Amino acid sequence: MPYVRRKGSGRVILGDHVTVNAARWANWLGTPGAMILSVEDGAVLRIRRGAGVSSSQIIANVEIDIGEDSMLGAGCLLCDSDMHEVPLGSGKPVSAAPIRIGKGVFVGARCIILKGVTIGDGAVVGAGSVVVRNVPPHTTVAGNPARPVGKSDPNR
Repeated sequence: MPYVRRKGSGRVILGDHVTVNAARWANWLGTPGAMILSVEDGAVLRIRRGAGVSSSQIIANVEIDIGEDSMLGAGCLLCDSDMHEVPLGSGKPVSAAPIRIGKGVFVGARCIILKGVTIGDGAVVGAGSVVVRNVPPHTTVAGNPARPVGKSDPNR
């Protein structure tokens, strides 16, 4: 079973036909019990119609929006904040910014998507990538940090 953590007025909104997969038998790349959906007070995590997430950790401190028919491979981490002040112990406010993933996006296994990133419709993120900048629609990115490596088919 996925672990869902909701603080205060935080909201997890799942659209119709969403798949949240935490079962080892359904995806051998996943780790049992590693599927986490976490929202802080006032934050929103929205997974829209037909989207699928497999054995990943999604931590919303402000807002994370996963578009219709988008898929996140096993072991991904989406976190819309730094989780603590930077530098640690400085007492500065924790930096946070929404993550937005468009329609029909494919994010490969073990990717990390950091705060403030928007991934455009139809984009593809190669396995193991660290996404620190916006990804234009129908663009394929890969690497650490993720960089454009091609275009995806807008008709898929």
